[in-house]
Amino acid sequence: MEKKQRILAIEAHPDDLAFFYGGFIAKMTAAGHSVRVLTVTNGDQSTCDPALSCNDIVSILNKEHAKAMDILGVKDQRFLDGFTNHFMFSSEVQLKLREVLIREIREFKPDTVITFDIADMFEENPDHRLLARVGLQAASFAAYPLIHPEQLQQGLKPHFTGRMLLAPTKQPNVFVDISEDPLEKKKAAGGAYKSQLDLMFSELKYRAETMGLKPDLDDLTPQDLWESVCESMAEETAKVGNAYYTQHKGIAPRIKFMQAEAFRMQYLGAMEKIHDYLPKEYQSL
Repeated sequence: MEKKQRILAIEAHPDDLAFFYGGFIAKMTAAGHSVRVLTVTNGDQSTCDPALSCNDIVSILNKEHAKAMDILGVKDQRFLDGFTNHFMFSSEVQLKLREVLIREIREFKPDTVITFDIADMFEENPDHRLLARVGLQAASFAAYPLIHPEQLQQGLKPHFTGRMLLAPTKQPNVFVDISEDPLEKKKAAGGAYKSQLDLMFSELKYRAETMGLKPDLDDLTPQDLWESVCESMAEETAKVGNAYYTQHKGIAPRIKFMQAEAFRMQYLGAMEKIHDYLPKEYQSL
């Protein structure tokens, strides 16, 4: 990418970005691209520990999130107010979220918006599914002046977002090399969320025990498990990416990946209908 990009990443919970595509964000900030991160909820139920209150986990997550964003080089980050994780079911709340995201897009004017993949029908987290749908709508509708015209009266202008990057995805069509420093920063940023690593570690153990399994985790810490999984996923994604580009040589990078992250890239409006006929630089990162 020669042109400096403006990237708006929309996550449902404070740890989503770091775990799913922290390597890409670290790579973009290091290259001088502008990155803004919107966190829709404060993650106030993200624990298996009954001794913790919602306020406790919010306080912990706020500190962990600030550390993770610093590791990834993100200087522009904000939480949205008024949205509760796992309870954004009403149409009123969803329409309000779309309105807020349209405002954020018109204000920041991103080239690229990153959020969850609407094609993942089996995503168990309702916030991820919701944001996949509402985020896509907001990125599209921000271009139309008769949608929330009051925002234009307040000085904002319609904005035509070029493309979406959707992750995690089971239908990747673009891969990003995160070898070396980006991967190390991803591991460190994910490791900053100690409360969430503890949650995942405990959940893994308890769900395995429910099935009558006894995983040998005695010699592993949550941090060790995260780093091992992070490296293994990056290596496996690189293999998938190298195979994909073997079949799509016209958009293939010059060198093969060792570690990678994957996205489904989707254009918006007329761009989506003709993107296969556009120059190579429009079809890759």
